[in-house]
Amino acid sequence: MASNRAAHEPAISVVIPTKDRPALLERCVAGVLAACDATARRCEVLVVDDGSTPPVTSVGDGRVRVLRTTGVGPSRARNLGITAATAPVVAFTDDDVEVDVHWLAEALGTLESLTASAGVTGRTDSPAFDPLYEHSVYDHDGGSFLTCNVAYRTSALRAVGGFDRQFPHAAHEDRDLAWRIRSSVGDVVFNPAMRVVHPGRPYQARQWDARGRLVVDDWLLLRRFPDAKASRLPVRVAPLASMLRRWRTIAGAEGGIDGSPRRAVRWARLAAGQLAVACWVTATQWRHHKDRSTAPAPGLERPSLRIAYVGPVPNPRTGGAPGVAGLLLEALARRGSSIDCYVAMSRETDGPGELGGVPGIEVVAAHSRFGFERWYSRDRLTKMASHQVAAALARRRLAATLAARHRAVPYDAIYQCSNIESFGVPARRRRPPLVVHPSVHAAGELRWMRQERVLSAALEGAWRPMLVRAWLVARAARQARDARRADRVLAISPAFRRDLVSDYGLDPDRVSVVPNCIDLERFALAVPDVEGGAPVPASVVSVGRLTVRKGLEDVVALSHALRDLAGHVEVLVVGAPSLWSDYSGMLEDLDDRVGRAVGHLDRDEVAALMARSLCLVQLSRYEPFGLTVAEALACGTPVIVTPAVGAAQGLPADVARVVEPGDVAAVAAAVRELLALSDDERAYLAARCRREAERFAPEVVATLLEDELVAAAQSKVS
Repeated sequence: MASNRAAHEPAISVVIPTKDRPALLERCVAGVLAACDATARRCEVLVVDDGSTPPVTSVGDGRVRVLRTTGVGPSRARNLGITAATAPVVAFTDDDVEVDVHWLAEALGTLESLTASAGVTGRTDSPAFDPLYEHSVYDHDGGSFLTCNVAYRTSALRAVGGFDRQFPHAAHEDRDLAWRIRSSVGDVVFNPAMRVVHPGRPYQARQWDARGRLVVDDWLLLRRFPDAKASRLPVRVAPLASMLRRWRTIAGAEGGIDGSPRRAVRWARLAAGQLAVACWVTATQWRHHKDRSTAPAPGLERPSLRIAYVGPVPNPRTGGAPGVAGLLLEALARRGSSIDCYVAMSRETDGPGELGGVPGIEVVAAHSRFGFERWYSRDRLTKMASHQVAAALARRRLAATLAARHRAVPYDAIYQCSNIESFGVPARRRRPPLVVHPSVHAAGELRWMRQERVLSAALEGAWRPMLVRAWLVARAARQARDARRADRVLAISPAFRRDLVSDYGLDPDRVSVVPNCIDLERFALAVPDVEGGAPVPASVVSVGRLTVRKGLEDVVALSHALRDLAGHVEVLVVGAPSLWSDYSGMLEDLDDRVGRAVGHLDRDEVAALMARSLCLVQLSRYEPFGLTVAEALACGTPVIVTPAVGAAQGLPADVARVVEPGDVAAVAAAVRELLALSDDERAYLAARCRREAERFAPEVVATLLEDELVAAAQSKVS
């Protein structure tokens, strides 16, 4: 059976990327098919159409399969061919090449005779061409490993992850692949009988000017393989020296300038144009690339999106927006995305933790000078404002780096998490599609600051809330502008989607719902006490900031409504005030026979508390999501919420009881019902809560997020 299957498998797969050259492609495929026939063995030909207009549909031969991409560049197109290849050897050529009839036979013969070799490259010839008017390549000794004439064992390609996505242009991706294979898999040998011809093609001067930008690719290659540098000059200027040598060689070669004023002018125009662009890029872009990671981004392992993340420092082991971002980015990286995280950091900022070492994720940080206990940060209000200003300024610096790296290796999308203000995002003409995924919006905060101004004035005085409202007015105006400029906006709940559309005048078709996610391993069902039987939780827990719009007054009233259950139920208030709002004075009115203020707890302490509690109450007036709701459900703890709590929308009534704001009697009745459940009923309800929490698993949410990012990237292409 195995031998029959092997007899039907192709001996070699040929990958040909193409874009908008149908006549050349037809000629190339005809030559490749003739080379296939000469092997007297089964071959397959994979044509990868990289966004041609009109698209390539077929080439009229059953041995040829057409794959399609959307203009992702030759490296990613070839990676798609490697993924689809079914033969033990993959050969590469280009659509403008004429292959020798024995090309594939020589490749197969070499690899079958030299079993320790990982690949083979051949002789590439070019008919006489005029370098001032035509472009061609040639390689007579195999030192360039040109992808128009090379074959590798499929196992070797997959061992190194295929072509590096960081080389999107037709420059250096071939040598980089060969050098990585030689260093980690096996030798790539030279067979001069494996021949192809690469005819010259006419080009315009501006096309050669644009090649001056490829010094960015030179920098990456030379930093990754420092022994390849041909001079003692620093990496920054070594590509310029190579260009100068090349143009000097062209000028002095036979048929170069040749004493002709017209050719001298043409030479000067080409040399000056390319060198001018290269010098400009060197002068302005080196600072954005000198610290760029030299680690490969293997396309077979990272076939999905290339994302620029902008937002808080992501760390999957922390809470809040940074924790959500960390979990999502970790999941996207596992799904094959490459992610550069552009983050503003200060001495007071936690690092990315384990996320910085996740394959596929690179952290690009800008450090601000913000610090605690300085003249500008001794008051909690000025601390909030100065920290946000410092972060915004750092993000503006990062925007320049993001734009520079996007020009070098295009991103599919920018994913901006938590914030709406786009301080860290380049101008529209210099950026990929922008997808914004906010946690809150200033207009919603402002609405409740105004509605609770009497209450906040009684707790905090008049002037501080007034300044906060002024700050939120400015932020709401900026957010409305930036949200309308985004390509897509992701709301973390349906209610938040309605608020964003209504408050900021957004097009509903550009606003989708992608919820927050939680760490289901950290927040888990409680382990029953075997000796004492199933535990009977009697704690009613409120976890959150002690601030405006959180419904803290209803929690205080609940402690009074449950006073007859003193000794059987306790109302625990967990949390601390924020920098801009402080309602902690309200806790003095808790009924001390039932209610108790716990203060701040770390995440593990909160998880342990919720796992043994009767229920969580989240009575906010404005709560776009409410992570504590999802975390409580993951612990097997039911929740009592208001309609404003986004995380509870769509949940069954047995796991998420919905009460109207201010209806403390309904909250108390729900608590009494839960208290009356038997142990078996509580265990069943805990399992139900846990199952419902799985909708907030990182992999589930990452799938939704990836779909939105793909849609944004495709809309830009179309």
